[in-house]
Amino acid sequence: MQTITLPPPKRSWFSLISWADYFSLSEILTQGNEFEEAVAALEKAIQLNPAYDNPINRETLELARSNAKKGKAKDVKARAKVGRYPETKDFLGDLQTLITSHIAVNLAAAPKFLDKSTRFFTMGSCFARNLSKSLNDSGYSSHHMEISEYINTTFANRVFVDWLRDAKINPEIEERIVELLPPGSSKWSTLTAIKQADVFILTLGVAAAFFDRETGAFVLPRPSALNSRALAEKYKFRTASVQENVDNVLYLIDFIRSIKPGIKVIVTVSPVPLLTSFEYESVVQADCLSKSTMRLVAHEVVNNSNLPDIWYWPSFEVFRWGGSNASSFFAADDGAAWHVSEDKVAATVRAFVQTFSPA
Repeated sequence: MQTITLPPPKRSWFSLISWADYFSLSEILTQGNEFEEAVAALEKAIQLNPAYDNPINRETLELARSNAKKGKAKDVKARAKVGRYPETKDFLGDLQTLITSHIAVNLAAAPKFLDKSTRFFTMGSCFARNLSKSLNDSGYSSHHMEISEYINTTFANRVFVDWLRDAKINPEIEERIVELLPPGSSKWSTLTAIKQADVFILTLGVAAAFFDRETGAFVLPRPSALNSRALAEKYKFRTASVQENVDNVLYLIDFIRSIKPGIKVIVTVSPVPLLTSFEYESVVQADCLSKSTMRLVAHEVVNNSNLPDIWYWPSFEVFRWGGSNASSFFAADDGAAWHVSEDKVAATVRAFVQTFSPA
């Protein structure tokens, strides 16, 4: 008699999940803030493999159950903040949505103080000019302190403020400032623009500057492609510390608010890179150090200086992180790797306006 071997009964996919799968599932669910499901998955992993019943996992379960209860109660204040890195589709999607949903998301509850009557005064690096132009193109009134790309360090900003307030400064620097002023500009016109502004946007440029080799004092030379090496021999070119820059920025904001009390302040970091370094052979590495320094400066000034009505706007993150995951953030208009693309600046300004404007 022929023996017939029957196939084993089919098992559902659920019965094929191992304790390791349940443990991995609990991790994935936790990342998605699905705490109740994560707790259930971890409990199942422990049930299937008692070795998982250890102090670490018991503590994890306790914390997860606590978070699940907070989620039910919608006790947002009691819950720890959890940020998730955007996915590729987010970077490749609408830039304004990327900014408001993933980059400037912490500003969602910021005060809404912008409308078409708001007047801006921008100062700092060349990127401040880009922001000011885009604001004007969007129908807002913005005055940019157009002085020169040489006034793109906090040290240069500080001596410019000293010049505005008639403080005693190095005669050579004073002569250089006057030389760099655009036609029609003066102390009076600059002070008037500050007094008329409602919002001051300060764009931090670079951390590296020239200093006197003997005294250590800041100098404002006349660099050119031809004499750059000579200047580097004559002066010391170095990346200034976070604290030096913080002191300069606080000095600047204090002056602005002495002219216009109550003015709101936006601090941002320019994404435009450092073009030349006389300190490091790799300008890419020098730029990383410079921008990292300025980003820390912005953080300290905005978050740890107890100043009211001041916010950080993440222009740097938009371009450097957005640009690292998607194309055309730089060089789209003229092919220059250090020039930001105008349409991306416009989208950044639209997100800025959306963030600080009433719905």
